[in-house]
Amino acid sequence: MSIGRHWLPAALWAALIFFLSSLPDVTPDITLFPHSDKLAHVVMYGPLGYFLMRATAHHPGGLRRHPLRWAIILGVLYGLSDEIHQAFVPGRTMDLLDWFADGIGVTAGALIRQYFERNRATEL
Repeated sequence: MSIGRHWLPAALWAALIFFLSSLPDVTPDITLFPHSDKLAHVVMYGPLGYFLMRATAHHPGGLRRHPLRWAIILGVLYGLSDEIHQAFVPGRTMDLLDWFADGIGVTAGALIRQYFERNRATEL
């Protein structure tokens, strides 16, 4: 079983996030509610957490022992690196509340994947 096939979705999703965060700020001036941009961060980082949980659960070695913990750590660190990256993109800024929302999304996505992994294991 190839390690790459488990990590590829996480890497591709991280690349998509990086690409989108490289674009100058294109946020419309209209917001649905205060801090509604945080919802976008949760939605974008949810799949990353899901894919990271998949990858760490199938990774040989230490990551497999605590896949949820590693998925969250890796996702949160990626979110931090993305916020730092945005500090250098015209029209964007580094925002710790965005990073917090990224962490919520990563955690939710990883927990969803863990739920599916556990239910599949009990059904077999």
